[in-house]
Amino acid sequence: MDPLEVAGGWVNGYDPVPLPAGPHDRPRRVLDRLLLPHLQKSECLVAFSGGRDSSVLLAAAVDLARREGLPVPVPVTLSYPGAADADESAWQDAVLSHLGISERVVLTVHDEHDPLGPIGIRVLRQHGLVWPPNFTPTYRMLTHARGGVLLTGEGGDEAFGLKRVTPLTKVLKSRFRVPPAVYRDAARALAPAVLRRRSALRDRYRRPWLRQETEELLARRDAADQAAYALNAGQNTWQFSMRRCARIGYETMRILASEMDTDYVQAFAEPELVASVAAAGGYWGWTGRTATMRDLFGDLLPREVLERRTKALFANAVFRRYTREFARRWSGAGVDPELVDAEALRENWLSPTPHAPTMSLLQQAWLAENPR
Repeated sequence: MDPLEVAGGWVNGYDPVPLPAGPHDRPRRVLDRLLLPHLQKSECLVAFSGGRDSSVLLAAAVDLARREGLPVPVPVTLSYPGAADADESAWQDAVLSHLGISERVVLTVHDEHDPLGPIGIRVLRQHGLVWPPNFTPTYRMLTHARGGVLLTGEGGDEAFGLKRVTPLTKVLKSRFRVPPAVYRDAARALAPAVLRRRSALRDRYRRPWLRQETEELLARRDAADQAAYALNAGQNTWQFSMRRCARIGYETMRILASEMDTDYVQAFAEPELVASVAAAGGYWGWTGRTATMRDLFGDLLPREVLERRTKALFANAVFRRYTREFARRWSGAGVDPELVDAEALRENWLSPTPHAPTMSLLQQAWLAENPR
């Protein structure tokens, strides 16, 4: 990451990788082909939170294993007893009961996933600053899959989530019987790039720890990324998977996994799968996340799981005592004062809900005071 990416906590831009030429197979058949060689390994774990993506991945892997006469993969779940917003136990139980699975690995999380906890500083000491900075939950699951494979549903939001054209698709497929807000969103989707950039700047996520000029510069980068989204749903799906933040993050986790003789697979981020979803969605795509999940995976899980609208929150489960102890004694080293307001940053780390994008700065500051 360059200094601005560290300061803002995000990696902007896209890698210019073209969408593979078709014809493309159906997403479910592509997913089966991707999963089969991994299910044949002696240790196959599936990262399972109870959310839609991890539930679909587990269900697809279990279904394929049973059809092929292979051992059923084992779900590995992170449990956060001190963070009520991260509790997904009811959804987990519903999915596991539906799939008829009793064997699982549950890892209880207290302070272990703090960016400066024992796992975090072990990687920082070995590699220095890496992207993504919140690697600790996945790293911990990888240690339980040594010599095998860890399958995750990372990339599902990008592959199956809302696209720029989605509001317009809703209007057309509902024969213009939609709430007024959907019409407004459809009009914004059709607006030229210059207007969409202005809208993104106006409604932007603000980083209060940055100097004003830096905050505005990074806001323009974020807005440019959003304005680049294609109206074509299939092309937009492929764009999401070509974001530098996603590609670098996937490569980082594969490297960390390889050090444990383990394969790390983001099934929904694999190019063949993304291309197949892009082709299946075509120009207009689906009317939303729920419609996408029902169409592609409706036979795997109960309707209420595929249609759930809630999502767990993990910020309070990540920044824990290690972060706050460091913030209290921090000298201010490791951040560029021309880009970052150090005292505003310290206040953020000590607040009840620190901003997740400050994580790279936190680790960079720690490295400055604890040289490798």
